[in-house]
Amino acid sequence: MFNLAVVGAALAVVGAVLPQTAATAAVGTNCSIKNQLAKSNCQAIVMATVSKINNLNPMKSRAVTDYQVAYPMQGLTWRFDENLIPRMDLLLKQDVSKDGLTIYQQLKPGLKYSDGTPLVAQDIVTAWQKQIEAKQSSSFFAKVANVVATSPTTATWTLKTPMPDFNWMQANQAMFLNPTESMKSATYWSAPVSAGPMKIASWTPGSDTMVQVVNPNYWAKPKVQQITYQAIPDAATRKLAMQAGQVDYVFDLAYQGVLDLDKNSIRWWAHALPGTYQLTANLAKTGSALLNVKNRQAISAAIDRAKVAKVAFFGTVLPSCAQTFIKGNPYHQCVLPNDGKQDLALAKKLLAEAGNPSGFSFDLTVWARPAWPEAAQLIAQDLAKVGITMNITVKQDTVAIADLNSGSYEMQFSGNNAPTPYLQLSGYYGIGGAWQNWSKVNDPALIAAIDVLGSALTPVAAKAALAAANRLAYASSAHIPVADRAVISGTRLPAGLVSATIPGEWLYVATTPLLNTQRGPTGFNLGAKGR
Repeated sequence: MFNLAVVGAALAVVGAVLPQTAATAAVGTNCSIKNQLAKSNCQAIVMATVSKINNLNPMKSRAVTDYQVAYPMQGLTWRFDENLIPRMDLLLKQDVSKDGLTIYQQLKPGLKYSDGTPLVAQDIVTAWQKQIEAKQSSSFFAKVANVVATSPTTATWTLKTPMPDFNWMQANQAMFLNPTESMKSATYWSAPVSAGPMKIASWTPGSDTMVQVVNPNYWAKPKVQQITYQAIPDAATRKLAMQAGQVDYVFDLAYQGVLDLDKNSIRWWAHALPGTYQLTANLAKTGSALLNVKNRQAISAAIDRAKVAKVAFFGTVLPSCAQTFIKGNPYHQCVLPNDGKQDLALAKKLLAEAGNPSGFSFDLTVWARPAWPEAAQLIAQDLAKVGITMNITVKQDTVAIADLNSGSYEMQFSGNNAPTPYLQLSGYYGIGGAWQNWSKVNDPALIAAIDVLGSALTPVAAKAALAAANRLAYASSAHIPVADRAVISGTRLPAGLVSATIPGEWLYVATTPLLNTQRGPTGFNLGAKGR
């Protein structure tokens, strides 16, 4: 059995999709799906986001919309291109010592923030220090011993052990560069300056709309002059806005109904994200039956993951049998019992061993994103077969994250992304990782296994270390993997102009020259060579 309630922000009214001021979609020449990226010249575009834009401060918890819109404006030493390949952004040069323990970075000459403030190497040091202090993404920096600015344009990183994922770590949302002195202001994050391709033109924290324009001090020239972000929490309303031509790009459309979008003016696709849908237990929730690991493993055994993937997500995802990777990836290895297939007999056995032979009841929060509530309902039906009652409450992203921060949840259904398995597992389980902070899991053996994974220098070593970490992740079962992740997006724009294609939520804006022309992975990363 399951109970379903809906709370949080009200869904948008279908009859009033966007305010009149946002009806500037696709202004400019060569701004349709029929044009080539090389010839595109879009002056103003509108993107529909899944929630309000509340917080741009990377030292605080942020919803998907917050860090999605922040990515095009924040300074980065390395930035992901449209294919999840980290490329040197604000760096002129990076060298790695033969032992992999020292990384030397040199900034491009003459860099300035959007307000004219010089960008200096000390800002790299400050970005690292702030993350360590905030303990939001500090687990990503577990291998970093120290960072020092050796001149205004050079910084030296000292690592505890080699870190093949260093460039991927630099390109994610945790390493945003901002002026060291400016960040001392209590109001800085209400109007932060930019070192990325776009900068803020207008925004009030917590509002539905943000407008970004080209940052004239960025080293490359964006192919779009203005982006208006408009919060439309309801997926059906986002689709109507796309159909009506009121928005040019939509992230996270509902799986139902996209087939009737006009294929002559709208391109849509389901793109995979590097992460998993999972159930996350609060291991600090007093009195919860979920504190017993056998109860959590019973939940895992009772889930028909194949049905969730096929029915709720319309076959756009595959069922998970480990915390990371899916079938078809060379690093994929099943670690869940019965390869993650539903095993009701095992679930009942585990419940009996936990002292709950008749089952138990618990509360689940699920984020109000396309197919997520439906997935939760299917899981609830599975759990009822072994006597477990899951009471479901659907909440908007920002409300659900507030619950995670306050600890006022028992279990959540949501998703997590990271560009590499090491960074994903670090976020889930590493001390200072966001999900570790929320779930309160503390497993020294698992942390040690993840550390070994993060220093693996060959594919063979990486695969063995990943298997070991995944086995320990199941032993903990604080996070129960359900399926890999995919999101449907739609656009009226030339392919590759603006997209959250990969890694799924960090917005990529095409520039001249294109980011993918810059040097990519280099040094000791599994033998990869730069160019």
